[in-house]
Amino acid sequence: MDSTWIRNTFDWCVNILLSAADTIGVTYEALNVWVFVIIVPVVLVISLAVNIYFLWKSGQRKTDFEEKDESFNQNSQYIKTLNI
Repeated sequence: MDSTWIRNTFDWCVNILLSAADTIGVTYEALNVWVFVIIVPVVLVISLAVNIYFLWKSGQRKTDFEEKDESFNQNSQYIKTLNI
């Protein structure tokens, strides 16, 4: 299997990190730790929390719609004429 694209991608990413580290005045290793040990895990935890919140809210909204739909069906004169 040809892994040239993997080496090229890795080299490209390392060059970006080296340039960024030089620009902000830290070492490559320090920037690597900040990005991959601190920033990425924090962003992933926040993303997971936001997704869980939205799933919880959508489930809550679904039960609200079901209750409103049931209430509407009981009070609607048109539904009563359909003999459902």
